[in-house]
Amino acid sequence: MTLKDLIDEAHAIVPKISCEIFAKTSEDYFLIDVREGTEIIETGSIANAVNIPRGLIEMKLSPNDDNQSLNADTPIVVYCGGGSRASLAGKTLKDLGFKNVQNLEGGYRGWKKFTEKTIAVKLK
Repeated sequence: MTLKDLIDEAHAIVPKISCEIFAKTSEDYFLIDVREGTEIIETGSIANAVNIPRGLIEMKLSPNDDNQSLNADTPIVVYCGGGSRASLAGKTLKDLGFKNVQNLEGGYRGWKKFTEKTIAVKLK
């Protein structure tokens, strides 16, 4: 299997949520930024996002861990720079037992475009 195959499989398993819908319902989700810390320092992050790099997802989250406020039914949105790593992380979360995982369409770059467009429309 190639990396492209893995990403395609993850995209097929993890549904996308549009930036528009997420913006209206963001308080309903546990938001995970799966990028590396250096990327966040360079570009910023979405408000209320928890940074758990993709490579640490399995180590940091479990739906059965009594020490966490997350459970298998917790609605989760994952994002990265553009969407591929987040899909892979989302698939891992589903493999771990989380049932309600979505990938933010377009990732952080998509979110920035959406928010800039939204602000421009409001200013008109």
